[in-house]
Amino acid sequence: MAGFLILLYRMLVSVLMWPAALALRGHPNFAGTIAARLGLRLPEVPDGRPLIWVHAASVGEVRAASGLLAALKRRMPDLVICLSSMTATGRQVASKDASADLVIPFPFDSPRVMRRYLLRLSPRALVIVETELWPGMILEARRLGIPVGIVNARMTERSFRRYARVLPLVKNVLEDIEVLAMAHADAERFSQLGAGRVQTVGNLKIDMLVSTDRSARERLRGSLGAGDRPVFIAGSVREGEEEMVVDAVKSVASRVPGLFTVIAPRHPRQIGRLSELVKEANLRWCLRSGMEADVDLVIVDTMGELFDLYGASDAAFVGGSLVDLGGQNVLEPIAWGVPTIHGPHMSNFVWALELVDGHTVTVRDSSSLAGAVADILAYPEKYRVMAAKARALVEEQRGVTQRYLSKLEDVLRI
Repeated sequence: MAGFLILLYRMLVSVLMWPAALALRGHPNFAGTIAARLGLRLPEVPDGRPLIWVHAASVGEVRAASGLLAALKRRMPDLVICLSSMTATGRQVASKDASADLVIPFPFDSPRVMRRYLLRLSPRALVIVETELWPGMILEARRLGIPVGIVNARMTERSFRRYARVLPLVKNVLEDIEVLAMAHADAERFSQLGAGRVQTVGNLKIDMLVSTDRSARERLRGSLGAGDRPVFIAGSVREGEEEMVVDAVKSVASRVPGLFTVIAPRHPRQIGRLSELVKEANLRWCLRSGMEADVDLVIVDTMGELFDLYGASDAAFVGGSLVDLGGQNVLEPIAWGVPTIHGPHMSNFVWALELVDGHTVTVRDSSSLAGAVADILAYPEKYRVMAAKARALVEEQRGVTQRYLSKLEDVLRI
């Protein structure tokens, strides 16, 4: 069965990549990269130096791997790191990382294309970040004797169910891969899918998160114009949560004098909807890109600021969790020692909740969110203790990058 599925997959990819290339040539992620993705234009590779190929799907995976790549470079200064990413933003972020020597678009996953890339790059190892199981790439690496490892390996329940539908194929792909998982639940799911060599090492993002500059708090609050006012931030608010969050803010404002709120939507397309809602709520507001004096609420329309803005707050809500979208990373405000609230839908971040061992506040709707924020702002000392315990649990996990580095040296011979 596995052989038939592999053959079918190879045939489909080899045929469909050509019309796909034609259809996707104008897409922002694919524009200007089609020849490279088809294997018609291959990267120039430095001669005589060891190379590893790291694949990170998009921005999140690239950032998660950045500390590990820097550690590899410090350990092996001559090492060439070739980093591939599916998205344009992923490649942009990777290009700014001094650890990546070559940044390439991810090729179409046909056997011919992948073999051309692997022969050109001749990597000492193939390192995949999180959850990118591309059969063409992995099976061609196996045929060429190139060891493959997944770092920060992540397998959500949703992804597990999807892969389980083609279990014979996935089991064949995973059978000799080194899986270094971010959490026990992820390790268990990889094992159930047929991975034979699985270890739980931890989440690479932890080492990044604990590096906060607490002295920046007042500077951040000053940039917002918050002064000494109590600050609540709702970060990574997803579609379907906007009205609940604004209703909660309006309720808290009636109970907490001087409340200053920051709302950071997950996607720019939500800004219009949020603007309408805060106008209807008669809240004085502005956009982060055009700060004004004497406002009570700021909608964040800038990029890359959310983590720092969490540090300016007294209470934080992490979105994607009041609606069934799997949640977002609660460790970001926790890293600043900020009392952290989230909804019940956290399936993508179970590992983070396990790490902080219940030292967060779970809410289910607008009313309970408002109650939690008001309570945190009314009893700051009580919740500061909770937040400090959560941060301490995160800090105990420091050193994840070095653990991964040691594992890579052991199992992939890097």
